[in-house]
Amino acid sequence: MHVAFRPDLGHLTGRWLHSVTEAELHEGYEALRLAALHYHCGHWLIDSRRRVNRSLEGPEWVITRFLPEVQRALGEPLRVCFLVLPDYLSSLPGAAAGRPDSPLQVARFVDEGAANAWLSAE
Repeated sequence: MHVAFRPDLGHLTGRWLHSVTEAELHEGYEALRLAALHYHCGHWLIDSRRRVNRSLEGPEWVITRFLPEVQRALGEPLRVCFLVLPDYLSSLPGAAAGRPDSPLQVARFVDEGAANAWLSAE
């Protein structure tokens, strides 16, 4: 995963450059966590369009364990959007997770412009 802080947009961008193993998945998300704590940044765009070998446990681990832990460590709301391929998005039961008043908001997009707009809206 390539991780970069975008001060012009006020968010972290993490881009998966290829499909990964389960260990690489955890390493990539750890890099995001460290960058978020360093920049004190709770807005993330994760581009997973090139990561086509999704494990069955990866997405659940990210949503149910990893992101809530990061949100608590940051001590502020965490908004995370995932860029995904259209066929993957259509296979998911829902496009977003979290109540509107929850400190953790997650959404999935196929368009990077729409994802950036969602990250900027609060």
